[in-house]
Amino acid sequence: MARAETHHRRQEALRLLGEGYGCSELVSLLTERWGCSRRTAQRYVGAAYSALVSDLTPVQASDMLATIVGRLERLARKAEADGQYAAAVGACRSLLDAVVEPNRSQHHPRVRRWT
Repeated sequence: MARAETHHRRQEALRLLGEGYGCSELVSLLTERWGCSRRTAQRYVGAAYSALVSDLTPVQASDMLATIVGRLERLARKAEADGQYAAAVGACRSLLDAVVEPNRSQHHPRVRRWT
């Protein structure tokens, strides 16, 4: 594969991640679009994810976290209103993992992480 094609694939993976595709979803999309193996698509997505994260400033990371929290809160409310309790619990668990757990050791150094 030519360097230009490799560069194009990396840029496309980065662009799609920036548009909000999840990693697993993006791997499936790229596998189908490019006709490559899942492992190859995973390498491109992994490289794109690393580039995306390394370019974030602390302010951008905080803004992204705030956006994710808002989405998860809306998702939990909607799922509960629709009687989709498993989805509501999943959204709450994601909030716990994203917001509470990373900060737990700062406030309670002896508290063990939930498993």
